[in-house]
Amino acid sequence: MQQSELPSQGKGLIFDVAMRLTICLIALCVVCFSVNAQEPRFTDYPAKVVKPKSLVKIQSRSSADTHCFRTMLRQTAKEGTRFAGHYAINYWGCGTSCARIGIVDLLTGRTYVSPFYVGIAGGGPEVKPIKTEPNSRLVLVNDPEMVRKEYGEPPPEEFAPTYFLWTGRNLLPIRQGKVDRAEPARAFERCAEANRL
Repeated sequence: MQQSELPSQGKGLIFDVAMRLTICLIALCVVCFSVNAQEPRFTDYPAKVVKPKSLVKIQSRSSADTHCFRTMLRQTAKEGTRFAGHYAINYWGCGTSCARIGIVDLLTGRTYVSPFYVGIAGGGPEVKPIKTEPNSRLVLVNDPEMVRKEYGEPPPEEFAPTYFLWTGRNLLPIRQGKVDRAEPARAFERCAEANRL
């Protein structure tokens, strides 16, 4: 009887070893994926800080999306958060939990307004849903720390952190550690199209 039981025990042992190896491989893949999917850090995208000599006159026709936001861009140049060495950034609403991002080069006056929208969290002036640093080109929309303070745990999915790299002309999304080659799809008409009767 023991001889007939031995082959089934051998099969069970092989199955047990195979299952343990499979579990180890899955765990290894999860660890590798989490290392590769590490969130971008501000230090990953450095910028040399250059202090502007005086308040710059904005170039309101720098792109197809800037002319109709002259007032907001002037305000950004005066009061926006400094980032990426010599830029100021701000945002303004375009609907519920919707914002457009404006950027001003404080050395040249060149302006930028995102042709896409970002979903932002926050409800008051003390809440800063866009996080930047003066010496970095990284833009973080919906800082997880701020979202947790505002909404608790678990944070709403629509306010997941979104990372962008400022190139000096465009905001490129960073997904799974890789910088996209293009901005998100246009969501708004250009200023000239919006102003037609």
